[in-house]
Amino acid sequence: MGLFDHESYPENEWEDSWETVWNEHDWERYLREEDDEIQKYQKLYNKLIGSQNRLDEVALFMGWEPILSSDQHDTAVESASESLPEQPYTLHKHPLFITSKALHGWMIEKLSQYVSICDERISSQELLKLQTSIAQSDHYGLLAVPALDMGDFTLAVAYFKRGLAAINHTLSLLNSIDGKKIDVLSRYSNQARLRLFDIREIWLRVIADCRAAVANRSEED
Repeated sequence: MGLFDHESYPENEWEDSWETVWNEHDWERYLREEDDEIQKYQKLYNKLIGSQNRLDEVALFMGWEPILSSDQHDTAVESASESLPEQPYTLHKHPLFITSKALHGWMIEKLSQYVSICDERISSQELLKLQTSIAQSDHYGLLAVPALDMGDFTLAVAYFKRGLAAINHTLSLLNSIDGKKIDVLSRYSNQARLRLFDIREIWLRVIADCRAAVANRSEED
């Protein structure tokens, strides 16, 4: 929706969107390509992290907003469809899926690296709570994606609200970590906050679009 809209299949139309049978090798290659998209997003985000407009800029580089004129864009799409084999649509292609996995994935991966430097100064219980909270916000954000694709915008909002609660809990845990006055963990905390605030910004945008869509439906009825 808006910046993070994607080709979806409401009212079960997605069930008929892919009829070609792929073998396991085809699907494994497909999933590797989608993993590459997550890595691409991470690299672009890290490169543009100093920009206040990083979310929009990264989206442009990912191809989620047209950067050509309408005529040029149509020509490029036609050319791409001729040169590339047909592929199915799965939630792995959705911008919200890629964004969530990239930003949450960075926080989980880097947490292990930073903690390994000073693991004697943070308890395993504290670490587990933080990892669990990060995973929960990722979990609810991902559950919202199929709800959006099915056109169930109120369910998507419900999932996002649970994800936002998990983000707030994670921020509270990061504040506790800052209280330890450990430079390495403070650097991680600052970087994690940037990503959490950006995830929250993305979700709030989509929530606003969802509520607008629900309101429009009500007016039409």
